[in-house]
Amino acid sequence: MAARRTWMDPRLVIGVVLVLASLAGVWFVVQQSARTETAWAATRTLLPGDTVAAGDVQQVDVRLPQSQDRYLDASADPVGMIVASTVGEGEVLPLRALGDATSEDRAAVVVDIQGALPRSVRAGSLVDIWTAPPTEEGYEAPAVLIDDAIVVGVVEDEGILASAAQQLELLVPTDETSLLLEAMSNEHVLSVVPLAQPVEAAP
Repeated sequence: MAARRTWMDPRLVIGVVLVLASLAGVWFVVQQSARTETAWAATRTLLPGDTVAAGDVQQVDVRLPQSQDRYLDASADPVGMIVASTVGEGEVLPLRALGDATSEDRAAVVVDIQGALPRSVRAGSLVDIWTAPPTEEGYEAPAVLIDDAIVVGVVEDEGILASAAQQLELLVPTDETSLLLEAMSNEHVLSVVPLAQPVEAAP
């Protein structure tokens, strides 16, 4: 008597495979969501131009996105770095917001600014530097010379022969420093225009 042959329904096989694949996908998502990395976070709001001090940052365990290479690695030491863009309190430190104070990315320059400074200009402000070259009849129309300079602070002139111009210490890109120094040596009129800063909504 011949043995009875049985055939497995292909639809059943496909169904089992789909269920197993779904379970594997759920397991992978759960594992990834539970994975944490150690990173640096700000303990206070850091403004452009600030130099990071030991008390300004702390290490925290967080779930970073797949683009975690955009954030400062926990093995790096942020102390002494210069803040290039605002980092909110509790925010993980992104690499783009930090610069090495000893690097050649930016140079400190003190400039004379004619007229009163806008009230919003203070240490940490981002400003555009405008210049108006002199002519025989006055000055040319002003134009932007350098974008996104960082204000380190307002220099107080307490001498007897104090100048009417305001002095600002600025951090400017090193490769544009020569443009600023040339404008100063040629007696261009320099002005700064603060960039708009986001305003936090009231609670």
